[in-house]
Amino acid sequence: MVYSEKFYVGFSDVGPDLKITNASILRLFENASCLQGEAVGDGYHDSFGRWFLTAYSVKVFKRPEYNDFVTVNTWSRELKGFTASREFELYGADGSLAAVALSNWARMNTAVGKLERMAPEVFARYESEPLRHNFDDAWLPKLRDCADYSIEREITAGRLLIDPNGHVNNVRYLDIASEIIPEDVYKKGEADRFEITYRKAIAYGETVRCLYSETPESYTVTIKSDNLKDTMAIIRLYKNGFSTDNTSVL
Repeated sequence: MVYSEKFYVGFSDVGPDLKITNASILRLFENASCLQGEAVGDGYHDSFGRWFLTAYSVKVFKRPEYNDFVTVNTWSRELKGFTASREFELYGADGSLAAVALSNWARMNTAVGKLERMAPEVFARYESEPLRHNFDDAWLPKLRDCADYSIEREITAGRLLIDPNGHVNNVRYLDIASEIIPEDVYKKGEADRFEITYRKAIAYGETVRCLYSETPESYTVTIKSDNLKDTMAIIRLYKNGFSTDNTSVL
């Protein structure tokens, strides 16, 4: 079943060019998936089951602008054990396809702090669409740590980054990355192609180290624990996805 919802692109959703930012696109996707969960009886108040993101791959073709009304389509693509794959489509005010995304998730029972399988009767309500897809494989490979880093900064997860689950919200990882990348990269604007691997949640008050690296193909921000032993997340912005007018086709 494809779940569809309309959203308004407000002033807080856009950058200096008045076009929607990547963080705002992910926020729309997050809200659409939550709304579908509520619609099928798998919402926040229905059980202790929560879906936590493990990976994202996003491609932007054309950016909706301030004051646009846009449409998000989302659907469950595949369920495997306690993991799930979900896709998204963002359509602009003119009805054209503006962006697509593939996401992978893991389900956890927050009452006991353990991974859990979704009940078959609940999963059936999602009416998965395994044959409908914009990405060949339903499962994203995990991004690997970079060998060398040119910038290192320390960040403490304050209240502005935390969601109701008590850890840094998945959208906020892009905000963290934007604080770490060099000014010349930041001024290029939003990346039209990016990927995120989420490995370990960052709790409120936790201090992490953000490491920046650059290759001929990409800019990468790796977020590690304060002692550098654990990788919390990897955010990769692809260079061939940057464009000043944000109308590249990937």
